Amino acid sequence: MNTRDLKNTTDKIRTHKKYNPPQPKNKDLPPCFNIILSCAVKNGGKTYNIVQLLTNYENSGFIDSEGNDVKMRTIWISGGTSRSKQNSILDTLQSLHDNDRIDLEEDVDENLRVIYDDIKAERDQINEFNKYIKTYNKFIKSKNLNNLNYEELKLLHNNNFTEPKFMQNAPKDFDGNILYTPRVVFLIFDDMLSTDGYGSNKKNFINRLAIKSRHESNELVGLNLIFITQSFKQVPAVVRRQADLFILLKSANRNYIIDAIADEISGHFTKQEIEEYYDNIMSIPWGSLILSVHKNEDEKNRVRLGWTQSIIRDKKYLE
Repeated sequence: MNTRDLKNTTDKIRTHKKYNPPQPKNKDLPPCFNIILSCAVKNGGKTYNIVQLLTNYENSGFIDSEGNDVKMRTIWISGGTSRSKQNSILDTLQSLHDNDRIDLEEDVDENLRVIYDDIKAERDQINEFNKYIKTYNKFIKSKNLNNLNYEELKLLHNNNFTEPKFMQNAPKDFDGNILYTPRVVFLIFDDMLSTDGYGSNKKNFINRLAIKSRHESNELVGLNLIFITQSFKQVPAVVRRQADLFILLKSANRNYIIDAIADEISGHFTKQEIEEYYDNIMSIPWGSLILSVHKNEDEKNRVRLGWTQSIIRDKKYLE
């Protein structure tokens, strides 16, 4: 193939500041933001596996691009079993408050919008709080109102020049702890197939959430989404195409689950490679095969055996 240079064009992008969401301090954990699909038969260990991951995130903690510690919030949404005694394992999660164990069976779209707006409102409140802290510290340091502009004076006046930690409207979690940075949120959808939440319409809220969950703006808030299901193909195609991590546990229909996964990640893993890992891992009690196509994933962690081991890929699959 012959080419020639075009003199008046460039492949250079102007300098810009790239947004990086908070990341786990433990770099062996999946990077944020992410969308995870976990599939297994009934009683196949799906919930246990996800609680393992969330526990590891809790143990790790998070840090933002400026080096600030960031807290974690887990919201567990199910089709009616979030408080089931059979789900007592959820009690072990430190980031899951009882108010965030939510059952949705009807009007899922409408209720998810309320939940999303609540997450966004908390983010916005924290950002406004930090703006006030910065202004208050400037006021204390200067001791001179002439060094403040009108907007800063207005902000201080509206809050009665109150020291930030004593503000009644300071953003707080359910336990009354002041929040200084927006939390890393994990939104879990546990076996929602029996609800009206899934659908093929792209305007369906779960579909729209999957498309926009990685984006931060005035109107959007970044989230991590986890879908727990007994059937990959019953999860909307829009969600499947957006997924970053696929968790395969034991299934009665080996060919079905491998075919379902291979279709979604054929650009990263061959069907032969998936079959090799799956057949080996499924002989291990409660073993799980975890495949990551996240763009920021550490290459050595693309394939995992559970959350505590990574699989060294054969060179023939990397050529």
